[in-house]
Amino acid sequence: MKLVYMITENDKDIEILQRLLPQNISQNIQFIVGGSSYRARSLASSLLATRKTPVALVLDADTDNESQIFERYDLIKYALNQASSGTPYQVFFAVPQIEIVFLQDKSLIEKIAQRQFNDLEWQLAQSKPKEFLETVFGNDEQINARIFENISEEEIKILQQHSLMQEIIKFLSSLIPFSVATN
Repeated sequence: MKLVYMITENDKDIEILQRLLPQNISQNIQFIVGGSSYRARSLASSLLATRKTPVALVLDADTDNESQIFERYDLIKYALNQASSGTPYQVFFAVPQIEIVFLQDKSLIEKIAQRQFNDLEWQLAQSKPKEFLETVFGNDEQINARIFENISEEEIKILQQHSLMQEIIKFLSSLIPFSVATN
């Protein structure tokens, strides 16, 4: 039985979340691709209104401008509040994009890429993580596969320490009963 809906903009985001969320949590999640930021928000609203099942909405902020993020967050939260009728939900913004979780540890991404990055490259990585990873690993289709093929369970734990992942894990853990989460 799925206890939570997790909605993202695209299937690549789901791949990342499925690999980085602990198994005891991810097995209780119904992952759904929204197709775009707008459609993901709309779907979250619809599910809250009709299914009365908790929702985790994970979106790329596509900026690191805090005021723009806050304004967008406020707008989405207002819309979801209207639909939720008290059903728990949370909006998570990956700042600037979800691929930032791969950059949690510079030495780890350097190991996976088999090269070192200078300060300028690392600045680009932080401001445009998807673009940076496409430059390093090739087209969009290969990024997740190349990274996950080259990391251990211990290194996944390092990526799980990213603040976005920690917030998501905390929210999901609060919704999944302890007996279910430990099985």
